[in-house]
Amino acid sequence: MAASLGPPLMCPEAEQETLEALSGRLADARTELHLLADDAVAAAVPRTAAPLLQASTELLTALVSGLTVTAALTTVCLQLAAAKLPSGPPGVTAAAAAAAGGNAGPSSTEVEAAATSGAAAGGSAGPSDSAASASACYAQELAAALRASAVVEHTCAALAALLRLWAVVRTAVSDGAPAAMPLAAFQLLSRNVDAAVCDVTATLHTLFSQQPRALPASPLASVAVLGPCASYTALAHGVAVLSAMDGEGTHGLEPSVARGFCQGLQLEAEERLRGIPASQLPNSRVELPLRDLVTFLAAQDSQLPATAPPAAKALLPYSSAIALALRAARVGVQASAEAAAGRTAEQELAALTAARLGTGPCRVLLTWRVATVLAIEALTAANNLVNTGAETDGSVDLGEEWWRLTVALAPHLRAPAGSPGSGVVQASGAAGFAAHYGRNLLDQLPGLPLPPGPLPPAPKPSFRSALAGGVLPCLERLFRRAAASQLETGPGGGPEASPPEAQTLFAFKQRYGDSWRWLAPLLAWGDARQAAALVRTIGKGLEATVPVNLASDDASVKNLFSSVVGTFLGMSRRWLEDMAARAGGQQAAGAAPGPGGGGAGALLPAERQLLEMLAAAVAAWLPPLFRGVWARYGLGTVGASALLCGLHVLPLLACADAKLGAPSSGVAAAGSAAAATGAAARLGASSAGAATAGQPSGGGGWLAGLSPVRFVGVALEPQVADALMQLTAGSHLQLYLIPLAEACCAVAAALPEEVAKGGGAGPAWEPSQLRSLGAECRARGDAAAAEAVEALAAQLVRWAHGSGPRGGRGGARASAASGAQALAARFGAWFPGLEAAAALLPASPAAARACLGGCSNPACANLEGDSDAALPLRACAGCGGAASYCSRECQTAHWRSGHRKACRGGAGGGGGGARRSS
Repeated sequence: MAASLGPPLMCPEAEQETLEALSGRLADARTELHLLADDAVAAAVPRTAAPLLQASTELLTALVSGLTVTAALTTVCLQLAAAKLPSGPPGVTAAAAAAAGGNAGPSSTEVEAAATSGAAAGGSAGPSDSAASASACYAQELAAALRASAVVEHTCAALAALLRLWAVVRTAVSDGAPAAMPLAAFQLLSRNVDAAVCDVTATLHTLFSQQPRALPASPLASVAVLGPCASYTALAHGVAVLSAMDGEGTHGLEPSVARGFCQGLQLEAEERLRGIPASQLPNSRVELPLRDLVTFLAAQDSQLPATAPPAAKALLPYSSAIALALRAARVGVQASAEAAAGRTAEQELAALTAARLGTGPCRVLLTWRVATVLAIEALTAANNLVNTGAETDGSVDLGEEWWRLTVALAPHLRAPAGSPGSGVVQASGAAGFAAHYGRNLLDQLPGLPLPPGPLPPAPKPSFRSALAGGVLPCLERLFRRAAASQLETGPGGGPEASPPEAQTLFAFKQRYGDSWRWLAPLLAWGDARQAAALVRTIGKGLEATVPVNLASDDASVKNLFSSVVGTFLGMSRRWLEDMAARAGGQQAAGAAPGPGGGGAGALLPAERQLLEMLAAAVAAWLPPLFRGVWARYGLGTVGASALLCGLHVLPLLACADAKLGAPSSGVAAAGSAAAATGAAARLGASSAGAATAGQPSGGGGWLAGLSPVRFVGVALEPQVADALMQLTAGSHLQLYLIPLAEACCAVAAALPEEVAKGGGAGPAWEPSQLRSLGAECRARGDAAAAEAVEALAAQLVRWAHGSGPRGGRGGARASAASGAQALAARFGAWFPGLEAAAALLPASPAAARACLGGCSNPACANLEGDSDAALPLRACAGCGGAASYCSRECQTAHWRSGHRKACRGGAGGGGGGARRSS
């Protein structure tokens, strides 16, 4: 039906004739404009040029109006062709079209609230197949007509001639030749020239939205391949406006052309001074020229026609294109920061006046939204240009400046107070500025491969640039603000309702999935003070978000923190085991002592720092992670990812307690002590484990306060087991069954009395649950794990009857201890490598946290500021500065939780007061 196609359509022949007629008229207009310009330039003296210009005023006004109408009509034709496309280009499914453009970074339609072509294409599909086919056919025919007529080329060529003539007119009038042109005529012509530039800019912007890079199979893609005149117009206009923004050069652009393009900026400043809001002014004066310049730079390779010879080159060298993209990014970042900081009325007046007179930078014309979009797109364009033809393995160095600009943009992703749309995330679909920032900029951070292996001797140059650019404190700020904002606003319904910083982290996490890949190199090669601050901030964020959105397993901020922590700690155990195995292999091969002064496997500085930070992370993150599990469990839900993390880490901690003879441990000390001594010897005397050997201090061993027996019992429950099996589909054995078997045996060996007595009525775990676990392990081919849990099940039965390991009677304590020794004697055979890996950990959580510094209160939840390292600390006066606190509240809390025993101060709530720490 005709109604399904919208308004009646012209026949293809009529469209072709109309566009060809427009091109002919434009060619005539272009000739007239060139003739006028040549005559005016020849009459160099203003009084000589005045009569010529005065006589040509009427013709000049008509030609400018004609150019405006033609540009506007061309834009309408382009939009109509785009609107008639169905949900995807003909012959290409929507999924294929999305996949084709998925690697190009954000297009203008993605970052804008709704670009014209994108909005039209999303809702213009006909209700029937015949209507969709007719629309697609019409779009193809109209695109062919636009291409054949070269109307865009003629339009841009005519605009160039117009600006050349307009420069002469403005010079004659400004030089005080009153007879050159009546004032009213000059003002009218000035407005018409501005309208012509705006309309041609809108035409080019519509073409850029159909770039082959974004829509490679679109019928309009061939039209979007710009000719030389259109390419020059886009480049010249963008460079002219960019120069007006930062005061730098125009790369040899003819001054008359630059002044003609920048006239719109002066008109915009004048209108803003008259009180017209920026939202009511055309975006083709400031925003579109800059964004189209960035799009042009990023898509230079697509500007070459398909018939171009292999030796053909883009309009600009890649080095120049990258430099221009970074320059545009600097303008966007600086303007975004200035808009976010705000201006007083006097500052606004002074900046707009300077822009109107052309005596100062015009960044005041860039709103926060426009500046942020420009910065994101320019940084993405620079990234695309640098990575053109390169491998996607993180080896390409984006440079320190790129990272410095990316980091500088991070604090300005939230709309400033009082701006249009303040508090509302500007978005296209579900993605706002923050999501684009995380998905297209921050995710360029190079990562380590999986599974974890030896660290390279030095980081890649690309990673060094990221560190030098400040990516580590940037990530800490994002985590810090995400947690603090969630506490202020309360739980939301998903990532779109989360604070901008959380949206950035959600999008960033989508690339890596496993946080080990990006977090491990930061902790290994980053500045030690900054790395420690990041560990403290993530721990505080996890603690602060435990009460948030507990009943939901969706993408809440709480789950963001628990996911980052869970995957990192899970992979950390694999790295420790690999490092211990490598050290053992080197010793067996008779390798010479390493440079670190220890055994053959002496740690590299980066490995030593990563080991220290890893141990500190376990100490700081595991308690709040477990509290989150208990909070969810109390509400009848399962925190599956946190449970899996706990199952992977608990065996390591149980062995770490056992190796040092923690009071709660029942594991035979001989074998564990040998493993600890061997690991310390192989990895060097300065390793974390060897440096802190001895009895645990400051609150007990690693298992203290974690309720590991209850934790394993929850993991054994049938409904919880079903949830974990679903989460680990395809990898049940490695991700769930073996870690659960290890946790059962290690915890039982470390805490035999607690497991044996349970709740007083018998063992804490049902033997039948362990037998089922053993059967699952055996069915999937792990006989060692099956044997271990079956032996533990038998031991539980003996404990239930008050018997020793071989059936003998004895006291409950003797029975539990002897049973634990029997289990521990075979533990190394069941789970090889675990004890050696545990030997690398410090003696206790308190010893591990010592390398973090910061507030001495382990329960500190202070999230003020952008970094934990920036919190002012006050030393405890009672103990001579051994402890320092960020607040009086933290000092009092730590005093009450046990610091009074170590502090030399007298009675009092704060250990004798505090003094400012250096």
